[in-house]
Amino acid sequence: MRLKPLSDCIVVEQDEEVVSSIIFVPGAKKLFSGYVRAIGPGKKLENGKLSNMDVQVGDHIMFGEYTGQTTTIDGKDYLMMRNTEVIGLINE
Repeated sequence: MRLKPLSDCIVVEQDEEVVSSIIFVPGAKKLFSGYVRAIGPGKKLENGKLSNMDVQVGDHIMFGEYTGQTTTIDGKDYLMMRNTEVIGLINE
């Protein structure tokens, strides 16, 4: 992948189907899922160290309906979002 996320950002390849039937989250309209394709090094903390990322490349994640920004890389659509916008991991 030609895109390297910075800070606590991640690149997600979104699934086509909505996963709202897997889990109920009060107040959420729909839940979406996708696979993490790239992650940044973590957010720089005040002490100079990097925060830990909650996800790894290849993880299947869930996120809300209005999460992230869409970008196109090599003709394929991806979502860019922050690590904190991930609301769950889907175990396969």
